[in-house]
Amino acid sequence: MQGALEKVRNYIRQHHLLEEGARVLVGLSGGPDSVCLARILDSLGYGVVAVHCNFHLRGDESQRDEQFVASLCLQMGWELHRVDFDTQTYAQHRKISIEMAARELRYEHFRSLLHDTQACAVAVGHHQDDNIETLLLNAVRGTGIRGLCGMQPRNNDVVRPLLCLTRQEILAHLADIQQDFVTDHTNLEDAYARNKVRLDVLPLLEHINPGAMKNLASTQENLAEVMKVYQQAMQQALAECVEQRANGEIYIHIAKLQSHPSPISILHETLSPLGFNKAQMEDMLHTLHESGKVFTAEGRRALVDRQHIIVEAAHYPMPAIHQEVVDVQDLHMQKDSSHAYLDADKLHGELTLRTPRTGDTFAPFGMGGKRKLLSDFLTDQKLTLFEKEHQPLLMDGNEIVWVVGRRSSELYRVDEHTKRVLHITV
Repeated sequence: MQGALEKVRNYIRQHHLLEEGARVLVGLSGGPDSVCLARILDSLGYGVVAVHCNFHLRGDESQRDEQFVASLCLQMGWELHRVDFDTQTYAQHRKISIEMAARELRYEHFRSLLHDTQACAVAVGHHQDDNIETLLLNAVRGTGIRGLCGMQPRNNDVVRPLLCLTRQEILAHLADIQQDFVTDHTNLEDAYARNKVRLDVLPLLEHINPGAMKNLASTQENLAEVMKVYQQAMQQALAECVEQRANGEIYIHIAKLQSHPSPISILHETLSPLGFNKAQMEDMLHTLHESGKVFTAEGRRALVDRQHIIVEAAHYPMPAIHQEVVDVQDLHMQKDSSHAYLDADKLHGELTLRTPRTGDTFAPFGMGGKRKLLSDFLTDQKLTLFEKEHQPLLMDGNEIVWVVGRRSSELYRVDEHTKRVLHITV
């Protein structure tokens, strides 16, 4: 039977997690999982750089854990970085759970240390049992194939070399090498959802079927392979259906979306990272014929337009405007939407930029000075709701000089009396 050391060595190689002999930042809490991880990596020839986070949530136990980690690192000759967090205050400020706060603080600190320590990756001690717990928790909350796959061996700079080991294998290895560890008493309490799964659900499943844990781990491996096929197919579908515009807007082509075997999957891959939920996506699919319907999530909006679902950009910067005054006899006009030519002597002050306001009117060039509602003009231009809202306007006081890139004002046109021309370029 393969020992824990060889299992981890082969797992690291199989998933290309670490280069041999590299320095690795190890999250070392003092519990059995992180201690086993550090000891195994050390035995395999990696340079262990330990980091211990004290969240100050368990009184004397928090101090005990830190002292244990410091003693172990001194004994093993490992470099140690320690950090203290006011987790309670952070959680209250961010309005998140203590568990989420600790996670955010931990991983943000890990990332900040990566460069300073010249480590190749952050290694954390999640193991096979953790992954099965994740599968079950995600399943009962409702999830897709990605959620059922659980934690992956690598997530950017974070690696999980112990996903190939069970909790029992970890404890057995620590016993074999006579390595002690500390125990977080909250892990033994039937208080949190994960602990309920660990202490109640998994033993019951093992009672029903003694091979339950092994079979669930095998199921996750199978799903991970299916996920590779899904990702490849999804990349192709997204390339066909979704376009990221230069201004940051996302265009989802409705006709191509509808021709796909799973339109909801394309919407999920595109919109879920932006905060849109499944109910909204299903509503979008049911209202594709209702042009103009808007959905909002986390400050971003999605518009069902005539041919596209358009996702608003996170930010619409104002264009950079260049102004140059030239004598009319030196003028060489370019018929290009990025250029505008105005009679400089008809202007009243410094030009400014803004976006449209309700009730704006202007005198479009070529209409003899007749005024028109800006909103009607933009509708005639067949602009989307977002394009209308964020259309840059060049202003002379309260007068629209140029609907940038679209039409200048008749009031400032260059005529036979013009002596000086203001040439504006975007």
